[in-house]
Amino acid sequence: MFNSHNYAYQIEVTVKAMFNCDKYDIGGIADANFIEKDPFIAIALVLGNFYNKVDSIYKEKIDGFFRKYYLEMGKSILEIGEEKIRKIIKDFNNIISAI
Repeated sequence: MFNSHNYAYQIEVTVKAMFNCDKYDIGGIADANFIEKDPFIAIALVLGNFYNKVDSIYKEKIDGFFRKYYLEMGKSILEIGEEKIRKIIKDFNNIISAI
């Protein structure tokens, strides 16, 4: 079995950096323990923060990300699985680094 908390921590680091916050800020959404249970809440918070600030090209990238991973929303990292969460984090980070 893989360590889902390590993947949640990767997302936590990104969320904390984007909002310049501590893991207990933003209602605890930036905390790996929370993210482990539902990573898409934290991911959507970050991407949504940029959505109305970027041009249509980046909006399409964000929309495409959610279309691609729609079936994984509402699942924990354990339910998503290691291979898929790696892809999700990679795609998430690619969007963030491009913005």
